[in-house]
Amino acid sequence: MTARPVNNRDSGFVAVVEVIYLGIAALVMITFLGYLGRLSAAGVQVTNSAQDAARAAAIAGDPDQASTAAQAAVSRSGLPGRCQGGPSASMSWEPSQLGTWQGAVVTVTISCTVANQTLTGVWTPGNRTVTVSDSQVVERFRR
Repeated sequence: MTARPVNNRDSGFVAVVEVIYLGIAALVMITFLGYLGRLSAAGVQVTNSAQDAARAAAIAGDPDQASTAAQAAVSRSGLPGRCQGGPSASMSWEPSQLGTWQGAVVTVTISCTVANQTLTGVWTPGNRTVTVSDSQVVERFRR
């Protein structure tokens, strides 16, 4: 019995196709990781703006001034350039145990709608809305 020679020749076509698929999968994964990183950065920016706005409201003299101060703090942040249509900010407050502004708790809620395309760097449909609230206590002894 004689053994037949085995033909292990490969045209190379299969390897090229596999490398192309691997490259496409790598690009998709890199784009997805970039999307997650930019979405996280947007969340941090909204969180920082909510904290700034709540602190600005908490050092104001009365609820009307607090609302104006919170809106001004959001306007000074980088959110108007990042959010589609600008950020949405609302302020609410809960009076102190004595029913006064001093010692009250101020809560500022900010919503920012960001286009997915700005998060991924390539065309992708849809939007993401990031909403963050922050609460601060109004100083009791401020006059």
